[in-house]
Amino acid sequence: MQRVASVVLKREGHSTAETAKMLVVSEPTVRHWNEHYEKHQDVKDDPRSGRPRETDEATDINIAVVARVEPHQSTPKQVKRKLDLDVSARTVRRRLDEAGLYGRVEREEHILDENDLRRRLAFAHGYKHWTAADWERVIFSDEKHFTLGQHGQQWVQRPPGEAYNPLYTHTKNENPSLVTIWGCFAAHEIGQAEIFLGDLNGKLYRRILEGNLKPTYQKFFPKGLWYFQQDNDPSHTCNLAKPWLHNNGVTVLDFPPWSPDLNPIEDVWPVLERAVDKHNATDEAELEAAVQAEWEALSPESLAKLAHSMPKRLAEVVAHNGHKIHY
Repeated sequence: MQRVASVVLKREGHSTAETAKMLVVSEPTVRHWNEHYEKHQDVKDDPRSGRPRETDEATDINIAVVARVEPHQSTPKQVKRKLDLDVSARTVRRRLDEAGLYGRVEREEHILDENDLRRRLAFAHGYKHWTAADWERVIFSDEKHFTLGQHGQQWVQRPPGEAYNPLYTHTKNENPSLVTIWGCFAAHEIGQAEIFLGDLNGKLYRRILEGNLKPTYQKFFPKGLWYFQQDNDPSHTCNLAKPWLHNNGVTVLDFPPWSPDLNPIEDVWPVLERAVDKHNATDEAELEAAVQAEWEALSPESLAKLAHSMPKRLAEVVAHNGHKIHY
């Protein structure tokens, strides 16, 4: 039925992406069955050569259903055990892949409550009529931490049975060297940035606003109305920062909490982090220099695309009733 539906929906004018989303299948699957129908005028499986398939259609459906009902407890081994299947875990893995259910590391994420959803929807509805040109008059801002050394999983070549040999292990650095950047940008170009050590507080943030935001907006918007975006970090809303913003005539967007997906600068940080890692900095001074250099090397074209993505982001938030979107 999914195969037939993919053909019908495409002929009704839906895009491949829309069809895949409605049927909860992958885009390659939609393309495959539409191409198959064009060639054979049916959606039956082609005759198979080689070893027969180890599972029938009913089993394939059950595998997908179990994984969708309990996505957190659905590794191939767990599904095999729950359904008492006489096939290998690798076969179950293939069936899950065919159903568009791929094994991925579970992300840690704040759970949005009703108040969070309400504020996200209010923001989306409040600005949904803004055009890309309107968002060009917004300065987006945020902070990002950088640490020395390798990040993520570390690999080692070791003989069997030596997993806990000190030669092949490492200890966690409880106090890593930390460099932080506060940065901002608009659709025109990259703004000024402040690189500092330690934690952000109200006094430091006020200094950042005076020394970095002010010259940035004076350069970007010497005349006319503009807007400032910042998240809800306590340093941003403290009694030192708020008066400065008010006294300098800065119009701050009513940005909802827990909404990095609505701040385009969040998409800048992974790009910057990968570029900084290539410098292989060995101390804080080298790390600071690398962060500064790569910040200044960011592409203005990519920044414009990020700013112009805001109408689409807001539309998706409305469509998802306030819930997180893929950005």
